[in-house]
Amino acid sequence: MMFITKIILVLLFMLLISCGGAKFVQESPGSEDVNLVTSVDQNQCEYKGEVKNKVKGYSVDFYNDSEKNLIQLGKNAAVERKGNTILISDYKEYRGTQSALFKIYDC
Repeated sequence: MMFITKIILVLLFMLLISCGGAKFVQESPGSEDVNLVTSVDQNQCEYKGEVKNKVKGYSVDFYNDSEKNLIQLGKNAAVERKGNTILISDYKEYRGTQSALFKIYDC
């Protein structure tokens, strides 16, 4: 299961690069129910794992959409891992590249 998740994320990443900074990441069914939170009560939530996503692009518009794309990738990964909550534990912005580490929970 984890191997398939990694393959899917790599394919999504490659798709974003090949599109020259795609502005849209398709929503997985159920991802609209995943919550983005700033903290998690470890006693009430089950840890499901983590995923690091990266998007790359060089247009001005891309910077405006990069955070949305990263969050959607995190939500899609949560659905795959049977989670309903994501927490961004590390967000980095470099020239032309943004990345984030998402911790996935079921709360």
